[in-house]
Amino acid sequence: MELNVLIPLIFAGVFLTIDIAMFIRMIYLIKKSKNDTVENLGNKLNPYLYATGIISVLMAVCMIIITVTK
Repeated sequence: MELNVLIPLIFAGVFLTIDIAMFIRMIYLIKKSKNDTVENLGNKLNPYLYATGIISVLMAVCMIIITVTK
């Protein structure tokens, strides 16, 4: 496999792993805060939601680079 395809593919795999870890963490927070208010739960989840969005965009960029360079 060519290096210009392998590097973005590795980055996409890393971003996907981080994305899955954040989703698991969010599910854990939701299950942990059953008696918490919606506002407090939203405040706890906002950083994870923003980070998940950023990671998803970075993963999409890596996949686009793979497609263009291949």
